[in-house]
Amino acid sequence: MSNDSSQADHSPSSLCPWHWGWSAALALIVLITLAFRYALPVRDGDLWFHMLYGKYFLENGTLIADHTIFSWTPTTNDTIYVTWLPDIFLYLLHKAAGLPGIFAFRYLCMLVPVLGCFLYARKLKITSHPLTWFFCLLAVIMSYTAAFEKPEILSFVFMTLVAWNWWHIRSSGEEAWKNCYLFPVIMLIWVNTHGGFVFGAVFLFLIWLGELLNTWLSPQNTLSPKVRKHLTIALFIAAFTPLLNPYGYHYPLQLFTDLLPTEANTNFNKKIAAYSATFLGEDVYNLTISADLAIILLLTLFWRNFKKIDWSVLLANFVFAYLYTKFYRATFFWVPVFLFSALNLLASCPIIPPSWQKNKLLNRLLPILLLASTICLAANILYKAACIPEKYLWMGFGISESNPVDEAQYIKKYFPQNRLGNTYDQGAYLLWELWPENKVFFDARHFPYRKWSDDFFLFSQGIKVEKFVEKYPCDLWCVSLEHTATYLWFALSPEWKLAYYGKSAAIFLRQDIPLPSNTPRASPALSTQKSPSSAVTTLTFALNIHDWSAVDQILTHMRQEFNFFSQKEMVRKATIFAQGIRAYYRHDYEKTVKLFDSIYPDVMISNITYAYSLIHLSAIVWEKGDGVQARKLNKRTWLLYPGYYMNIYNAGAMNWFEKIDPDLWKFQLKEFLARAPNTLKTQLYRENAQKMLDNTFTGRPALMTPSPP
Repeated sequence: MSNDSSQADHSPSSLCPWHWGWSAALALIVLITLAFRYALPVRDGDLWFHMLYGKYFLENGTLIADHTIFSWTPTTNDTIYVTWLPDIFLYLLHKAAGLPGIFAFRYLCMLVPVLGCFLYARKLKITSHPLTWFFCLLAVIMSYTAAFEKPEILSFVFMTLVAWNWWHIRSSGEEAWKNCYLFPVIMLIWVNTHGGFVFGAVFLFLIWLGELLNTWLSPQNTLSPKVRKHLTIALFIAAFTPLLNPYGYHYPLQLFTDLLPTEANTNFNKKIAAYSATFLGEDVYNLTISADLAIILLLTLFWRNFKKIDWSVLLANFVFAYLYTKFYRATFFWVPVFLFSALNLLASCPIIPPSWQKNKLLNRLLPILLLASTICLAANILYKAACIPEKYLWMGFGISESNPVDEAQYIKKYFPQNRLGNTYDQGAYLLWELWPENKVFFDARHFPYRKWSDDFFLFSQGIKVEKFVEKYPCDLWCVSLEHTATYLWFALSPEWKLAYYGKSAAIFLRQDIPLPSNTPRASPALSTQKSPSSAVTTLTFALNIHDWSAVDQILTHMRQEFNFFSQKEMVRKATIFAQGIRAYYRHDYEKTVKLFDSIYPDVMISNITYAYSLIHLSAIVWEKGDGVQARKLNKRTWLLYPGYYMNIYNAGAMNWFEKIDPDLWKFQLKEFLARAPNTLKTQLYRENAQKMLDNTFTGRPALMTPSPP
């Protein structure tokens, strides 16, 4: 029998010399943190297409979806997608209880590791140990990437159940052999729920491999022969569960090919933010500090239990901690592995050495320090959740402002059955709200459009927009306010006109289609935005289309709604930004530069507007004869808009006139001729550049400037 079975014999006093009240306080902090941290609106659009799939399955009496019927653009059924079980469940839950039911379900899922922590800690007699609940708090914080209202959250639940079941077996001795057969049951349900079951399969393989290594390297940690026999049988059965789905063996085969590091797979995955590396950006969600603390605590526990090393624990933590760092989407899979292994190690040997326990002062200070650390960590994450939430989100409920709620109603009312184009984030909600009357262009499923998605994402970045729009003719386009270059193309195109815009997107209508009469151009919901980032995005759009009344409306709302200190600073900068844009359209470039200088660098700054203002200002001071200041402004423009052909010409022309470094100005003028488009606007400057190179130009050259706004 494994030595783990003796863990239950540890008395609470031997493992924890502190009063149970400390643990109760920490457990309360865990529950409060979970309650407020996961008070979130619908985070993205995936919920909508999953519920629509659930409706489709029930109405058509099938478990195999036809991916091609929801959009009018080219699609394929090549991808096998098995989420029929949660799709049906989510649809029925929403039908019965609406969004409150969805949010309650999300809370229940996020509570599973907390409940598992309590049950396992009670078995090990360490519920009164404060570190038990500190581990649990880390698990709650690290679970953020699981808190989506879609099948993925059930992968988190099943991973937690599989991990809990394994450590329960490790700690229960002979009587636990029946629990081995929970593995194939869980895997069977998981296979028909979400593709994340492959991580469960990896975990089961690792514990089997760990048991094998224990036999050779740590024989004192092996399971009893009886339990080992049933574990082997159960894992053998579980190995066949991936075949038990509506598609049979084709499903696991496709998952295997999709996981291969091919060029096509890499190209597909890089377009999805969830597949990016976890630590690329700032640690906004405390995923980094939580992982650091988890690793330090685990290493301490492993060191305290070094003579009783369990290879299944070591392997599982190593692999899933690596995945935590590698993929943002895979972070939550390590959570239950860390949590239950930490509890197991904590029960095996007290983290506080016996010699320390004799020090009365240390015994008094340690629980106080632990409670203070817990409060600081929880307060930090809740402050961030309230003040600087993830884009389009806030602390509260509802539908995130990335979903085009008002925009969908506008289309539904005025343009039913018209051919619709849309950007990525808007597609899933439009699909849920408008199908089958309006079919979508593209949506968050992504895989049906794999063959031409490269062109779509270039279009979304404002690249080759005209060519793309000609290839896929639409009556109207629903364009995200995030895609500035794309919506500006539509706003400036003589073939399109702005019909309506809301918190998420702008709707552009073909010029030959009449606008509905007596309808507002902007959604009334602009003055009810709850997300700070969303408010900034709509403000930027209103500024770009010169809707000054909407600008004032949004700024007034921001001053009333966003009252935390960091939010007030954001509102202050947004106000200055708006003043700078207005000054630019009044041709007051000096004021624009002065205002932008006071808040740069900042995400709200429009680099193009800033650069254009500097170019205009540089031309003005150049005409006044101040070459030194003109060149300084020109250099600043390079930082904002590197490689811009106007700036290259201006630098070359000024250096030519002032006889500064002939090699440099010759290179700049040649570079301008290579980069500048051959248009009527650039023709004069191209001729001047060539004359300067040929030493035939005379006089002070005029600088090139963008068209006045």
